[in-house]
Parts: sequence; structure tokens; C-alpha cells
Amino acid sequence: MNVSEAIKWRFSTRAYLDKPVGKETVYKILDIARFSPSGHNIQPWEVAVVMGKKKQELAERLMEAVKNREPRKYDYEHYTKQLPEKLKERFNTCNAIVFDAKKIDPKKDKDKLLEHILQNFKFFDAPVELIVMTERGIGEAVFLDLGMFAQSIMLAALEFGLASCPKTSIAMYPDIIREVLGIPQNKMIVYGISLGYPDPSAPINKVRMPRDKVEDFAVFYE
Repeated sequence: MNVSEAIKWRFSTRAYLDKPVGKETVYKILDIARFSPSGHNIQPWEVAVVMGKKKQELAERLMEAVKNREPRKYDYEHYTKQLPEKLKERFNTCNAIVFDAKKIDPKKDKDKLLEHILQNFKFFDAPVELIVMTERGIGEAVFLDLGMFAQSIMLAALEFGLASCPKTSIAMYPDIIREVLGIPQNKMIVYGISLGYPDPSAPINKVRMPRDKVEDFAVFYE
């Protein structure tokens, strides 16, 4: 698989096999991802690799917060409610495709909808969850660095037969993550990446999202 194939083949995997991923494999993936570019080579990323009992403890705490409807409190400004119409349409289309694959009517199937939401916070039962964080207050440019770092992790994972799912949903409860993992307050929780072996039989893993054509987002100046 070459680079272009890897980029096109990778997708957000939301169902995983009950098969462990060794620490040495995760180490190798991060050892590749550390070569990601960053402004002035500041390498602002820090990673908590969460597995086993600690992952289960964190998942239980996060799911409890969701069930109790605890207030969301991101460490940074998340998507605003005033998304441009084009982006809002993509957002809604994504949800509709996922709900269709999981046979959920969000207006009627409240129990199924809750279970769907909780899947994010139990990391889709993936054996590894990477929590990516950085120092607070160092500027918005840091998100460019962290985005490139995430892409490197997910593409490198393919080399080891692993699938991934990045998500900012878990970052809505940063204080819980800091408390469970003993992370200091000066660290900003940015996103998580689930890692594991994909379940090929899960209908949700057959879903592919539509992509705009180049001419829809690029203008060439000569």
C-alpha cells in the first residue's frame, strides 16, 4: 500500500475485534508519527496511551457523565453552532449516513441513540485509546501541528493492520480524563484516537463518507 492508497483507504472505524494490540506495536506507531511536521519543530504533542483496566475505568467515568448529562466543557472552542450552511449540510449528512447504517431513527429510538453516543465514550471497544494533549495557552497554530500528528498516527497504524477513529467527543470532559489519568491542569485535552483491529462484519465499518471534488474546494491561480 503506497501513501496515496493509504490516505484514500483509511476511514473512521467504529467497531473493533476483541483482539489485543501490544504495547510494542503502539510504540512503533508513535515512533513513526514523531516525525510529523510542526511549526519551528516545537513538537507540541503529548500522548497518554490508555489500555486494559485503566481504559475501562476511563470509559465508565465518561459514560456516566454522558448518562448524567453533565455539562460539556472543552478546553478549547469546539465547533460553533453557527456553521456555514455548506459545512452544516456535510455535518448532517454524516450523521444521517451513520444512523442509516445502524438502523437508528434519532427521533424515535432514544435508547439506540444513547447507545450510539456512548460508543464514542467507550472508544468503540477498541483495545487502545490515545489521548492527545498539549500545553495550554500556546496559540491556535498548535492545532495544525496536532492535526498532522493525528494523520501520521492513523496512516502508520495501517502498516500494522490496525484501524483507527479520531474524535473530539471525549474531549468534552477533560477534567474527568485528567483526574483518571493523573494529568496536570496545564495540559489541554485535544482529541482521542481509537486503535485496534477492525471488525469486518460490522455494518458500520462498511460506511464510506462522500468527498467533494477538487474543483469544489480549490482555485488555481496562474
